Amino acid sequence: MIPLLSQAALEAAHYSRVMHGHPVPLAIVAANRIPESVAEEAKQFVRERAPEVAVGVLDLEGLRLFAGHGLESLSSARHAQSTIRAPNVRARASQLFSDLNQWMLKVLLAPRIPDVYLSAPRGHYHGASQLAEAAGVSVMSAFRFVEEFSKESFLESGTGVLQLVRLRELLNRWVAASQRRVLEIPMRWVLQRGKKALWSAVGSYQSDEAMSSANPVDQLSSPRPRLCLGLFEAAEALGIGFVHGAKPYLYLERLNAEVLKDLGLSGNAEEEIADLYVRIPRNRESVFRGVVQKDGVPVSDILQVWLDVSQHPSRGKEQADLIWRRILSPALESSES
Repeated sequence: MIPLLSQAALEAAHYSRVMHGHPVPLAIVAANRIPESVAEEAKQFVRERAPEVAVGVLDLEGLRLFAGHGLESLSSARHAQSTIRAPNVRARASQLFSDLNQWMLKVLLAPRIPDVYLSAPRGHYHGASQLAEAAGVSVMSAFRFVEEFSKESFLESGTGVLQLVRLRELLNRWVAASQRRVLEIPMRWVLQRGKKALWSAVGSYQSDEAMSSANPVDQLSSPRPRLCLGLFEAAEALGIGFVHGAKPYLYLERLNAEVLKDLGLSGNAEEEIADLYVRIPRNRESVFRGVVQKDGVPVSDILQVWLDVSQHPSRGKEQADLIWRRILSPALESSES
């Protein structure tokens, strides 16, 4: 781990020096499980040799260790009841439902779903090359997608057009593959905020992003992390909300101290007192490419919301069932009959 973190620190320091505005350099490494002793050793190694670089060490069992530039408040110990999960048969599902594969599934399903619920190209594709061009992925990625889903009997092209079939079974497999642990960080507002605080903060962030995109100088720097409302907050924004009182979720492409500061958020929060959760997605392209805009605020698409809430403990199954009955079943099952 130390070599990886050291390389990340060197690159972060370099880009901080050459980028406009000299943003705070932050080096992060993550793994399924990192022993506390190893995390502490790696942190100290980098802090001694590159003290100007902030350090973050994360794992999927809840360990968060940060140091430098005031990020220590984001640190937390791993959950007491966490257990090590050995590799199992889900590896195959992870490959089938990889990030870009999930995005291409959304592209193929898009003609059946109204654009108010999903942002994606809408068309019919004669083979992997056309799918790759429409989805904005490499031809090789599209060929692998076609091969894998054809092998699983979920994709046919007998009419010359790529067509998803056996949709209910496909969607059930997709939901099951989506239940892997996702990094969720409890956050609090720095200042007391109202009910629409998250909407206001995200809308303001989007406005700043649009202004930066129009500035030629800012275009030379790395793009700001993408973000969007997720889960129950997104369902509410899409007009299909059912669960009220659950803490909001915000998808953030990558952890960034400046972005959290701009949003008015502090990571100095335990789960019991958190105002909201920031989610760092594994499948960032699938999450963010399908985002829809609601009053200038980016919102997770309906498929992503359905996947995310399906097994959420806060009445997530009931929310998912409502989305299925009202939107997905009429759109998808009627098109198969």
